[in-house]
Amino acid sequence: MNPADLTLPTLSPTLANKAAPSPLTLALKNGKSPVPRVDLEPVYTQLKAALGDQWTDYKAVVNGFVLGQLNHAELSWVLQPLLAPVTTGNNSIDVTKSTSSTLQLHNTLIAAIFANTLRDPPPVEVAPWVVATDKPSLSSKNAAASGANDKAEERLKRETMALHARDRRRIKTTKESANPVNDGFREMQEYKLDLSVKPPDPAPTMGGGLTKTNWDLEIRRRYAQQLAAETLEFPTQSEMQAKIEPICYEEGLAGGAQGSLPACAELVEQAMEVFLKEMLGHLCQHSRSNAEGSIQTSKFRRQFRKEENDAERGLIQRNAAGLLPVELEVRAKREPVTMDDLNLALQLSDPYLRHDPFLSENVALSRYADHNTVLPKVNGVSGMNGSLTKDEDAADDDAMAVDEVEYWKGSTHNDRDELMSVLDGCLAAG
Repeated sequence: MNPADLTLPTLSPTLANKAAPSPLTLALKNGKSPVPRVDLEPVYTQLKAALGDQWTDYKAVVNGFVLGQLNHAELSWVLQPLLAPVTTGNNSIDVTKSTSSTLQLHNTLIAAIFANTLRDPPPVEVAPWVVATDKPSLSSKNAAASGANDKAEERLKRETMALHARDRRRIKTTKESANPVNDGFREMQEYKLDLSVKPPDPAPTMGGGLTKTNWDLEIRRRYAQQLAAETLEFPTQSEMQAKIEPICYEEGLAGGAQGSLPACAELVEQAMEVFLKEMLGHLCQHSRSNAEGSIQTSKFRRQFRKEENDAERGLIQRNAAGLLPVELEVRAKREPVTMDDLNLALQLSDPYLRHDPFLSENVALSRYADHNTVLPKVNGVSGMNGSLTKDEDAADDDAMAVDEVEYWKGSTHNDRDELMSVLDGCLAAG
């Protein structure tokens, strides 16, 4: 769009003095003055007269671009020959067709439409100067105001009546396609509706309303099953199906869950297997050396390059898996993955551990011992009879009475001197 074309005095759209009744009333109630809309009738009429028979193609390509069916390159490819100035045989521009160029009229019309979108809403009824073929709806109450006597509509009637009666009957009986082609808006609307969660449809009552479907019982089955982390076993497809079904009832998929449960369980099983294999592969790369994708020592690299050259000359052979003898030797000496290896991978910011907070927490806390029963400790005064030291436990009803204490309780100078003498004796004996 050329900004200079919008400043021409002949193309400046006039502001409509007529305001829509409903926006005006609403604006007066709110205490705000209505913003007048740009009158599109002069620009619309001039552009349609300038394009002539090409108006239908122009309208179709602009609608397709607005609806997302065409991109900018396709729009330019169609509009460029339509909006180009008409030239005569002596290479001079034919100015008798329109006082302004079609490109200027197009730019002014688009800018005026965009300006109207930022102003008060238009009236509900279609403007009377819009022809019947340009209206969004085919039905109209007022034939005179809807452009029933328009020349384009009259020409269409003449062409239709020129057809054979059998052809006209066949056209009338033709039904529109249920799935229109290249309908981008319909595809986006269906995709949005599929993502929205809908409540389950109520089951039809039978026998005077005595039967009632209760989905709570189906949903509670989800929490009655053990997790794979508790059983320490890879879940089977039937177990996954039993876990997915209560989730479907909880999310409102009660009607369509029965037919797709086996396929969903199979997909989740395959996805989990691939995820675990990739996760273990990443952990092994972080915690192992002299392996593919991990760090390698200089000794291993020298031996690996030497055996690769020998394999190319035919001196040695690879095994069935394509591994060299040095790789087989390293694999035989390699120890299994332990929690220390997982801690190392966690410190190196492994992507799989970073995306799974529960797994990373279990790995981080694995180095600490699990205390199942913790006895209450009392620091200072117990609040009961007497006082307890920091190392003494509170009174326990089930504790056994013992005469000896197995841990060191000394804290005086004599106790420390006795301990140092024992240590000196141990060092002297060594």
